[in-house]
Amino acid sequence: AHVFLHHKLNAGKGDTMYQWDLDRSSWSDLMLYQYRVLTYMTGSTSLTIFQDLGKAGNKTASKNYDLLRFGCAIYWLVFPSVCMFLLVGVAKCSVLSSVRFMILIWLEPLTCMTYFLAFINFGFHGFLELDASGTHLACVNSTVIMDGEDDYWGEDDHMTHHQYGQVSHRDLPAHQESQKQMWKKHTGSCFKKLSIVELAVLILLKEWKRLAELHFVDYSGSMSVDQVAALLEKRAKVKEMTYDTYEFDYLPTLRVRAEQLVDEGTCSNLDQALKHLSHTSTPLFLDTGSNLKCKSS
Repeated sequence: AHVFLHHKLNAGKGDTMYQWDLDRSSWSDLMLYQYRVLTYMTGSTSLTIFQDLGKAGNKTASKNYDLLRFGCAIYWLVFPSVCMFLLVGVAKCSVLSSVRFMILIWLEPLTCMTYFLAFINFGFHGFLELDASGTHLACVNSTVIMDGEDDYWGEDDHMTHHQYGQVSHRDLPAHQESQKQMWKKHTGSCFKKLSIVELAVLILLKEWKRLAELHFVDYSGSMSVDQVAALLEKRAKVKEMTYDTYEFDYLPTLRVRAEQLVDEGTCSNLDQALKHLSHTSTPLFLDTGSNLKCKSS
């Protein structure tokens, strides 16, 4: 699911890890995001998407559906059943102590990873910028951290992780050098000397000036600390649409929207249509939480 959904859609609309209908600097919105990531962690949302794509003729999605369904069956049915049999039937533990044990070694890690993934994803994809046509700016919507203390294999460069997955960590410095003009043009989400966890924390604490002064890398060299702080705040709070609009209007009609693009000839198949929709917003919704605007791009 991570490779065939999250990376294909690059965190855009329809992605099981989508977050640009939320304020990434809001703790309460992080709680909403927990639910979305939990459905991803359980496998339910990914299974639904793979099943739909498989029915539309995508053979890879059909294989992914079968593989993920098998994995979910092992995790949710076979593993707990075998563990409970061994604990209660073989080791003669009480049912209550066995349930407590299962919560600690089976269920709690799932909830912990759910929170952790949601939390760090607010750092990985916390900023949003669209061009005049409503197309996502990749160098803004994924972050890159340089000179981080815990970066061993280039894992702090989430921008390259999404857009240039074929680049080896050995070639990363040269690749980053080739991207600097793009970062300068669009004021990319480039940071230094912090971890992704620290970045997520500072976003949620709304420490815009601290980020701007100590960690943001402005390749244009023309922005003041206050200007950078204002830009970071705007990009962290802006939304493509509201949470309600996305969950209860956009998502239920996503399949219809994609099929319409195929019928019009804009995209050759459903898979391409979903990718097209994930990377564009037309009309362009910008919602900062206090003032909802809808522009036709």
